[in-house]
Amino acid sequence: MTEELRTVATLIEQLKSNDRLKRLSAASQLAELEGKAKETVPILKTWIGSEDKYRHVTAIGSILRIDKSEADALIPLLIEALEFDGLEQWQAVIQLQSLGELAKPAIPAMERLLDGDTTICWIASDALFQITGDDWSVIKVGHRLLDDPDELIRVVGVEHLMQMGKSVIPELESVAVDDESDLVRNRALAALEEIEG
Repeated sequence: MTEELRTVATLIEQLKSNDRLKRLSAASQLAELEGKAKETVPILKTWIGSEDKYRHVTAIGSILRIDKSEADALIPLLIEALEFDGLEQWQAVIQLQSLGELAKPAIPAMERLLDGDTTICWIASDALFQITGDDWSVIKVGHRLLDDPDELIRVVGVEHLMQMGKSVIPELESVAVDDESDLVRNRALAALEEIEG
C-alpha cells in the first residue's frame, strides 16, 4: 500500500470520528489531495444539509476540490452559504477562494459582501482578487477600512492594501503622514519599507 493510500485510509477513519474537529480537519486534508481522494466524496456528501452549517460548508468545498465535476450541483449551495452568519459565512468565502475560476458564478454574491460587515468584507475582497486577478475589490475595501474611526481597523486597511505592492504607495504615504493614530502611521511606514524593499 502506498503512503498516499495509507493517508486517505487514515483520513477516512477520521471522517467517521466522534470528534468534530478531527472530522473537519480530515475533510480539509482530503481536499488538499484533490482527485486522489475521490472515494471520500460519498462520505462527505452525507454532511451536506447538516444542522452544523460549518460542517455543511466544509463538505461542499472539500468535495469541489476533490471532484470538480460536482460544480454545477454544489457551487449554488456555497453561494447560498454566503448568506450565513459568522464563521460559516467566512468558511464559505474561504472555500470559494480555494476553487479559483470554478468559483466565478459566485462573484456577484461575493461583491455584495464588500459593503457589509467589516470582518467579512476584507476576506471577500481577497477571495475576489484570487478568483478574478482584478485588484479593484482589494483597493475598494482597503480605502473603506482606512476611513474607519477604529484605529485597529485602519491598521487592517494598511495591511490589506499593502498586498497590492507598489501601486498603493501613494495611499500608504498619505496614511503615514496624515493619520491621527501613531499606531496606524507607524504601520503604514513599516508597510512602505516592506514594499520598497
